[in-house]
Amino acid sequence: MAKSAASVARFKRRLERIPIEVRSATAAQALISANNVAVALKGSSPKVSGGLAGSVRVEMGRYGDVFLVKAGGRATTKPVRNGAKAEFDYSISTEWGRKEQPARKWFWPTINHRAKKIKADIQNAAFAAAKQLSD
Repeated sequence: MAKSAASVARFKRRLERIPIEVRSATAAQALISANNVAVALKGSSPKVSGGLAGSVRVEMGRYGDVFLVKAGGRATTKPVRNGAKAEFDYSISTEWGRKEQPARKWFWPTINHRAKKIKADIQNAAFAAAKQLSD
C-alpha cells in the first residue's frame, strides 16, 4: 500500500512533537536492546569456524534512534571456488541452507524470540520519560 506524501508529512510532524527527552530515552533503550540481541546472536550462532559469531555487529541506522543488528559481511565472505572472482557470504547459506547443507537457523529465531520484550522495553522507556516530564 503506497503512502501519500501528505500522510508521510503528517506523520513526520507528529514525530517532531515528541519531546526530545522521550526520544532520547527510547533511543538509549533501543541501543541497549540491540546490544543484547547481538550478544545473544553471538552465543547462538553455529560454531563451525567462529567467523560467524565474530561477524555479528550493531550498526547505526539512517537516523540516530535506529540501530541495526547485522551478521556476515567481509568476515564471512569467501570465494566460490579457488581462483574464482565470485564471492559468497556463507552466513546466508548457514541461515537458509543449500542443496547439500540443511539450514541451521539462528539469526531470525533469536531476533523473533526477543521481539516482544524489545518492544515492551522501548515502550516502558518512553512512558517513564514522559512520566518524568509530567511530574
